[in-house]
Amino acid sequence: MHLRRTIWLAVLAAAAVSFPIVANADPCGPGPNAATNCFFSTDVVNVDYGTLTLLAPNGSFLSTTNIVTAETGLTIFDTTPPGVPAAYVASLSTLIGQLQADPQSTFAGFPSWLFTGLTNLEDANGFGLVTDPSAVLNGPSDPIAIAFNADLAAVGGQYTTISDTGFQTQPFSQAACDYDNSVIAGACTGPPPPGTSQYSFTYQLGPETIDGNVYTSLVNFEIFSRNVTEQLVATPEPVTVAPLGILFVVLGILKRSKAA
Repeated sequence: MHLRRTIWLAVLAAAAVSFPIVANADPCGPGPNAATNCFFSTDVVNVDYGTLTLLAPNGSFLSTTNIVTAETGLTIFDTTPPGVPAAYVASLSTLIGQLQADPQSTFAGFPSWLFTGLTNLEDANGFGLVTDPSAVLNGPSDPIAIAFNADLAAVGGQYTTISDTGFQTQPFSQAACDYDNSVIAGACTGPPPPGTSQYSFTYQLGPETIDGNVYTSLVNFEIFSRNVTEQLVATPEPVTVAPLGILFVVLGILKRSKAA
């Protein structure tokens, strides 16, 4: 399984060669020798996306809904000056462009609506919800999973779940493996361990000079897909036992009246 908030810097170094889009020049750079006006950080954006297919009670198709939820937190520059400058937050949208232009996204088969969904989730916090560091990624108490499940339940009535893939990493792509090896010989030796992705969606934000300080971040996207099929439950017919009982009583009274 993926470790929450972990940036694999060794993988990132290889990715910077394979995918030059993440290798922007940084006048400060990470390390103890950086100047005091240089602020370097890492951050993780967790993303869940998938399609809900809804069926009618008789099993016929009703609709599909594309779902994108995300969580992160820009708690990354807790130093002097405190907080994250608004101008730096405004550059978050460049991350989506880097993710979309990354050859890995093509090999992973990401749909276009994933990037649209992320664009809609972008805010001053980053993307979507605030990460709960105590929650297991995509566990029952994880905000991103809670939001995804809420979208699954918003179908306007009772339903049963017909199929659910659960949260999955991207399937192994031999084409992506061949591409990696064409750039760096031996970079890909085959499928990764179960539950892990062969991709490293890590990008650079900055460096940006704001008020004499230089800000740089490496942001890693952990992306999972989940497809669900649900079927609405038929609405039961209104109960008519009580009205019928009243009718029988009335008819009995009428019979007795005639007999008298």
